[in-house]
Amino acid sequence: MKTSNIIFSVLILSTPLFPITGYVRLTDTSFCMDNCSIYYLENENGEFLTNLNQSDSIEVLNDYINRFVDIEGDTVQCVECEAINITSIAISDDCQIPVNCFINPCSVSECTSYPDAECVANYCGGCWADYYLDGEQINCDLSMDCVDLTGIDFGLCTMALGIGWVNDNCETVSGCDWVSDSMDYTAAFFNSVDDCIEACFPASNDEVNQFPHAFNLYNNYPNPFNSATTLRYDLPEDALVNITIYDIMGRIVRTLINNQQNAGFKSIQWNATNNVGTSLSAGLYLYKIQADNFAQTRKMVLLK
Repeated sequence: MKTSNIIFSVLILSTPLFPITGYVRLTDTSFCMDNCSIYYLENENGEFLTNLNQSDSIEVLNDYINRFVDIEGDTVQCVECEAINITSIAISDDCQIPVNCFINPCSVSECTSYPDAECVANYCGGCWADYYLDGEQINCDLSMDCVDLTGIDFGLCTMALGIGWVNDNCETVSGCDWVSDSMDYTAAFFNSVDDCIEACFPASNDEVNQFPHAFNLYNNYPNPFNSATTLRYDLPEDALVNITIYDIMGRIVRTLINNQQNAGFKSIQWNATNNVGTSLSAGLYLYKIQADNFAQTRKMVLLK
């Protein structure tokens, strides 16, 4: 089993460390106060195990919602309940009740950000395609061609990290270092404004570059989101486009687009409803674009 650890800072006096496994879940509201969060852990039978402590970097748990994980932590006492104060977390494939998938998830997934990464199928709680590079799990959703850095916290330091794409513009980003929530964004920064514009907004240079150079599906924004989020994608040529939303079981919940479109920089908003207009529950969802022979899938988290 391959794992990748994410380390959380611990600021609360608590009991000695111990391991625990289960599924990370997200609830609409928390019955705890102070440092206990809306995230919790349950076993394979759907039984509640423990709340998960909320720290400054706990938002990284959005990447683990509905995933079977190995957690190491200690017990902390909140105002109205106990929680596990996480010190390390790793995705696990050691569940006792795997999901039966129609196909190998690796056969319909790709990691364009890291083409040399190895895909490992994981059937704990869903049909997952996890990617590893040199034994470490990587985030294929982070495309370093042009990353929207809006809202990402790099610390309160005044050191200029580089030029980044922020609030639909190329500007200098300051902070303490290039890592935020255990994600290294070094490759998302540019040496000059011109380089940033060319990568993030090529249409602004001249009329010759009014169309994208390649097919692309961007990370939705905002993510996580509450009521609505925007999906951006690039079409370098006219194409038959299909954009579909799936739940973690691979079931279609909403078809956003299914028609012929002209080349250009495109976007569409999704209001977290299914094909019949019913609001969906909080959780992890996948969105996939199919444009002629191009296909790409990304993840998004709906909060309530």
